[in-house]
Amino acid sequence: MYRRWPFKSGLAAVTAAVVIIAVSLFANLSNTPLAPTIPAVEGATFAIMLTDPPTVPAGTTQLNLTYTNIALHIIYPNGTAEWLPINAEGTVNLFSLINMSQTLATVTIPLNSTVDKVQFTIKNVTAVINNETYNVTSLSDTFIVKVVNGAVNKTLSGVLIDFNPTLVQIQATDENDATVYYYVLVPSANAIIVNDLTAAHAKVGTIIEIGEHNRVRLTRVQEEFKKNVTIVSASLTVNGNTTGLSVTLKNEGDITFRIFGLTLNGEFNATQTLWKAFGRGWRMEHKVKSYPQTIPFKVNDTSLIPVFGAFWKPAGYVNPFSAVTLNPGESVTLTFNDVIALYTGWKQDPLWTVTPIVGNNYTIRLMGEGFQTYTVTATAA
Repeated sequence: MYRRWPFKSGLAAVTAAVVIIAVSLFANLSNTPLAPTIPAVEGATFAIMLTDPPTVPAGTTQLNLTYTNIALHIIYPNGTAEWLPINAEGTVNLFSLINMSQTLATVTIPLNSTVDKVQFTIKNVTAVINNETYNVTSLSDTFIVKVVNGAVNKTLSGVLIDFNPTLVQIQATDENDATVYYYVLVPSANAIIVNDLTAAHAKVGTIIEIGEHNRVRLTRVQEEFKKNVTIVSASLTVNGNTTGLSVTLKNEGDITFRIFGLTLNGEFNATQTLWKAFGRGWRMEHKVKSYPQTIPFKVNDTSLIPVFGAFWKPAGYVNPFSAVTLNPGESVTLTFNDVIALYTGWKQDPLWTVTPIVGNNYTIRLMGEGFQTYTVTATAA
């Protein structure tokens, strides 16, 4: 029975030799340069979502916006950057997106990229008010919205665009003394990256309630924008039927902002000029009334141009408009000095001229990537 020990001793010796050879080979391999490898970049599903708490006139049941030309400005992990166009077009009822988000498009981008801007174009806007459908003029057709903290570090994430428009209703009277309405969409916009998404968010057209956390984040971003672009000073003058408006803005933040325009809100005098038959001739009649009104102004370079809606466009009307860009530390003064005239139908003579009332206070609301308000008193020139 002792003959088995020599066999065990031999087996142990062979095992030890194998171990020594293996350790030696491993040591030699660890000192051998390895061929370089290129790590694969993991893709992330990225959703573009829209939310819209609009301010609308009473009786509004739909605010339909047709969008197109969506693009993301992406900074890739290797430091290169480009605009990535996304093939997406559709129509959303903005009135249905109060505290809700709707997915407009999805795309796959490299993980650990940064999305710092979103662009989209407004193709058409209509509103249903008191069961009547109206065409709406947008204060700006193309938006490039800044994205706050745009790092994409989750395999499922997205950008939430807070459109936050105001639908301005302009009331007038046509040549037959019938009341007519014009509508202008005055937006402000900002955006945030959201990571707490589900698979449902990645489906285009999905409408999902926005969580309280993201609602708070959107409010915080809006407040930060208010602190950055400020209305430094403003003046409002009246000289006969000519209105003078001057607004100085300054970017006190550390990123660039675009301004689309502003609104002037308060009570105005509206004067209607009509020729009436009198005996065998004609005489000019003036009707003056006072009513609360919001007048939108679009920016064109440093000039302000009143925008009313679907009406005859006088000489000097510029379309498309441009936005003014304010870099950090820059200031700009926007001005208007002319007659605010409302045209109806296809006539070249204004049916209404609108002037501020001397001594009244008016609210200026800045529109663009964020918004700001300022109060100014109308004075006689």
